[in-house]
Amino acid sequence: MNIKKILFLFLVAATVLVSGCVSEEPQYKSFSDGKLNFTYPASWETLDPAGAQGAFKKEVGISKDVIVYLGNSTSELAVAEVSAGAGYYLKDPETVRKEMASNEGVVSSSIIKVAGRNAAMVKATDSTTQTVFVYLKLNRTSGYAFMYSGPKNDATFDSILETVKLE
Repeated sequence: MNIKKILFLFLVAATVLVSGCVSEEPQYKSFSDGKLNFTYPASWETLDPAGAQGAFKKEVGISKDVIVYLGNSTSELAVAEVSAGAGYYLKDPETVRKEMASNEGVVSSSIIKVAGRNAAMVKATDSTTQTVFVYLKLNRTSGYAFMYSGPKNDATFDSILETVKLE
């Protein structure tokens, strides 16, 4: 073999070895509680759920327990499991949408699809930040509520909602 051919084969082998050793950091992490699954940016940290408990309105007979609180320096997402106590029932998404639509700062309220189900989405903004609330009713006594806060016009939360799956 001539030296050029050996050098060429060496370079090809080195390129293959180097490309095999380069690992990319994952762009997303996953959350699952056994019933609800979604992905979120890998750069986000898990925060203390107690810090987000106050973000959810208290209602008689209804509990909203934060199951995960995630975020980074610019965005936060809290997810609460919503459940009705004995003798109480959860509101449908349209009722929740209508009730929240007139709150101060609300710029839009709509019914969207999350995991193939109707969900209420209400957005409020100020000059730099958006706060988005999504309510997903599973049945008469259980559901989920999502509260997201992040930069205005950022699509991160929309991307997260697209990955939501229910088991």
